[in-house]
Amino acid sequence: MIAEQPTRKVLQALKKEGWSKLRGGAGSHSIYGCRSGKHDVSVPDGHRTVSPGVVRTIFKAVAACNCPEEDAK
Repeated sequence: MIAEQPTRKVLQALKKEGWSKLRGGAGSHSIYGCRSGKHDVSVPDGHRTVSPGVVRTIFKAVAACNCPEEDAK
C-alpha cells in the first residue's frame, strides 16, 4: 500500500527521473512533464504532503514514461 508522502520527496523523485516543471497549474498545483513532453502530471506542490492516490498516479505516470533520451525536446 502506498503511503502519504512529503511533497519535497515526491518532487525530488520526479526531478531524479528527469521530469521538469512545465508551468503552474490551478491553485497550488504545478504541472511536471517528462523529457519528451509526451507525459505530464499535476502535483499539488503547495501542500506539505501528497495523498496516497496522487502519489500512485504520479508513480504510474513516471513508469509509463519510457521515453529514450534522444526523444527529448
